[in-house]
Amino acid sequence: MLKPFFIWQNKLLKRVDPRKVMFLVTEKNYTEITLSDNSVYMVRSSLSRAIKKLPPDMFIKIHRSLVVSIYFIDDIDRDHLIIAGEPVPIGRGFYKKVISQLNIME
Repeated sequence: MLKPFFIWQNKLLKRVDPRKVMFLVTEKNYTEITLSDNSVYMVRSSLSRAIKKLPPDMFIKIHRSLVVSIYFIDDIDRDHLIIAGEPVPIGRGFYKKVISQLNIME
């Protein structure tokens, strides 16, 4: 069973289902969490600390400031991937690691 994680929102702890997290974007000490229902939460956490709270087999770091859920990736190209119809850049040094973390049938 997949355990939820909790984030502080308006002095309350809000439960978040990891299966609904599309991606995480960070800027300095804050991480923005975007869910599949387009709700967005901002937490005071670095990306590396936030990743440790998520299931490692569900999320892939594709850029130094961006982590995505494999369940929302539609297509992958060398320099970007498509999530919910939108292109998202893959960092130059991250492509091989992204491919190695996926379950690819040939």
